[in-house]
Amino acid sequence: MDAGLKRELEAKVYAGERLNRADGEALYACDDLAWLGRLAHHRRTQLNGDRVTFNAGPPSEVAAMIYGRLESAGDRVDHVLRLRDQQDATGDVPAFAPVRHQPEGEARAAAPTETLKTFAVSRLLLDNVRHVTCSWATHDLPIAQLTLNFGADDLDGPEGSADRDELLTLIWDAGFRPVERDARHEVVTEHEPAPSLALRRSEPQQVWA
Repeated sequence: MDAGLKRELEAKVYAGERLNRADGEALYACDDLAWLGRLAHHRRTQLNGDRVTFNAGPPSEVAAMIYGRLESAGDRVDHVLRLRDQQDATGDVPAFAPVRHQPEGEARAAAPTETLKTFAVSRLLLDNVRHVTCSWATHDLPIAQLTLNFGADDLDGPEGSADRDELLTLIWDAGFRPVERDARHEVVTEHEPAPSLALRRSEPQQVWA
């Protein structure tokens, strides 16, 4: 992506303007993940501040998109824009969840870089959907933590598949404030904000278990 287009897209995001299909395709074509993550993080912060909601109970109802099969970037953009139009019309979409395809046999799942790009572009296009959800069941906890800096602000997974304290630590370590919710996205418990970076660095890091 040339510098002029990057400046144009960045200006639209920081001005709160709605992105179009061509913008979405251009974002998918960009290989600068740090820049893309910064834009997505800005938009998720506008919507949700430093909060990351999580649900370790019964599964939530979310609008999902399976990615990592044979679809093109344009197919993903079209899917998200159809959902955006639906939300404009009905307002009944509380959350959107990209779900990584789990292939069988020797086929490979989408690479982590593709996952982060998918979350970032989805967050940037879906300006009217409050939450972008990452399921740790299809992404694993380390990748789920990374998505929190690429637009995701909500974690969800099968009941009993992750320890509550583990989720709290994961969110704090990513620099966010954990907020426990139920399957209807209603707040159950507000937890303390993440400790400051200076405070975290003052504690000795555990090297061996």
